[in-house]
Order: sequence, then C-alpha cells, then structure tokens
Amino acid sequence: MKEQDHTTDFRRFYEENFSRLVQFARQFTSKETAKDIVQDTFMDLWERGQVRYNDASGRSYLFMCVRNRCLNLLKQEQVKEQYLQNTQIDNRLLGLDYYDSAEKQFIDDENLHQIYRQIDLLPDKCREIFKLAYYEDKKSKEIAELLHLSIRTVEHQLYLGLKILREKLKAEKSSSRKNSGPKP
Repeated sequence: MKEQDHTTDFRRFYEENFSRLVQFARQFTSKETAKDIVQDTFMDLWERGQVRYNDASGRSYLFMCVRNRCLNLLKQEQVKEQYLQNTQIDNRLLGLDYYDSAEKQFIDDENLHQIYRQIDLLPDKCREIFKLAYYEDKKSKEIAELLHLSIRTVEHQLYLGLKILREKLKAEKSSSRKNSGPKP
C-alpha cells in the first residue's frame, strides 16, 4: 500500500511541476532538449526515491537539478564549439603553412594542374569533403550536415587531405628536381 502512495505522490508531483520546469529549461535550451532534461531529472528522482514531494524543498531541489543539467549541457556545448573553432583554425594554419614559402606563392599553371590531379587522387570521402571545403567554400558544419557526418569527421578528413597533398606534392617536386638536375 505504501508503494502505491509513493507512486501517486510522485505522479502528482510530476504533473504539477513538469511544464513549469520545461519553461524554465527553455530559457537555456531548445524545447526538445528542455523536455529531455526535465524527464531525466524526474527519472533520477524516481530511482533515488529520496525527495519529499509535498513540500517546497522538493520543488526547490527539482529546479536546482534542472538548472545544473542545463548548465552542464551549455558547458559541454561550449567545449564542443571551442574544439571546432580551434580545429578550423588549425586547418587554415596548416593550409597557410603550405603556401608559406615564396616559391609556392607563385604557383604556375603546371603546379596548379598537379595540385588538382593530386586532389583527384585523394580517397573518395576525403576528396569529396576537400572539394566541398576548398572549391565550394563550405564550412565544416555545412559539409557535415550535407554528408550526414560528424563535424569532427569532416575536420579530420580535411586535415588528412592537406597532409596527403603536402606529402605527394613534396615527393613530386623532389622527383622532378632529380630528373631535371645536371647530367654527368
């Protein structure tokens, strides 16, 4: 009988507070995320069974739990956003490193042709992502959405593409120097 009273009290507590808590969480997150946060909070309360549902301290505790979950979510999003920004900057710097030397600043048609040929030799997914980023000037987030990939995967593929290109073009240049050097 006592278990049934606990269930009834919890259900009443849930119904009285759910929409109010969702409105509170909506100040910080999307509607669906706010509902998920509130639902998860109630699930934790149910599993713990430690809250008194009939007093103000129970409501206060509930709001504090939802607030903390929203705060944690926002911190996680901030860390993700900083990671993405840093990765994009790193990729741009990597690209700039390639064009660092004076001779590389004046790429003639033949060198450009070699670059396009090497881009076409990149692995399929890497080539597709690379072309979207550098030919169509799309951001990593756009590419990720377009190809249904994570942003991290897109950033990694761009990094690999630049690394492969640098190595291949360096090898080609070194090979052409050996072939065009003085003959004994």
